[in-house]
Amino acid sequence: MKTKYIFLLSLTFLFACAEDSQSPVGNGGNGGSGQGGSLARFAIIDDFLYTAGENELNIFDISDPTAPELSASTFIGAGVETLFPFGNFMFFGTQTGMLIYERNPEDGNVTFISQYEHITSCDPVVTDGQTAYVTLRVTGCRTAAAGATDVLESISLDDITAPTILDFKEMNSPQGLGLDGDFLFVCDSSAGLAVFDVSDPANLLEVNRIEGITAHDVILSNGTLLVIGPDNIYQYDYTNAPELSLISQLELQ
Repeated sequence: MKTKYIFLLSLTFLFACAEDSQSPVGNGGNGGSGQGGSLARFAIIDDFLYTAGENELNIFDISDPTAPELSASTFIGAGVETLFPFGNFMFFGTQTGMLIYERNPEDGNVTFISQYEHITSCDPVVTDGQTAYVTLRVTGCRTAAAGATDVLESISLDDITAPTILDFKEMNSPQGLGLDGDFLFVCDSSAGLAVFDVSDPANLLEVNRIEGITAHDVILSNGTLLVIGPDNIYQYDYTNAPELSLISQLELQ
């Protein structure tokens, strides 16, 4: 089991630090140094490393890689679970909502912009800058509100100071998700991987689903989709999305 988790950590770090991941494609649409899954709690942007704690954001100056220095620690809210940077904005998934902060590229510090509140649940987020997508997982989430439903939501960022919901779809037990153009890839735990056409974010359409796998998170990179499960990593070609072609499967020991 220890080997499995070390491998996953190494894999996440590899994608999060890839130097050729500057484009706003998939999970890497952050203007930063790489690509990570939507369940990530850290990001490297320019000369700064951001790590999300349960209620604070730690900012490290890594301009000298041999001597990283903590430059700031900022309270951002309770129950922070995920961090997703996009341009100069940072989107935090928390147990009670999505928080949006703006990043100062000069000193790396962040300023609160707005909050989108939802039911208490487990909540990662991705965005293309115009629409944010969040999964609200109730099943298996110990902090979830009683009687709540597992859903995928699309949220308008037309006014980033006041995000508003556009549409939602009920899911099995949604977790990580990844976005590339008009397609959103949503991990639905034991119900597999769902592919949504989000060309109209106010009308989410499921257009494909890979069943028979357990999917917890995804990483997108140049037409390749990594689906991470508890015991396997699947690699798919999604250049003909919504169709997916399996490239390889790696069993985690």
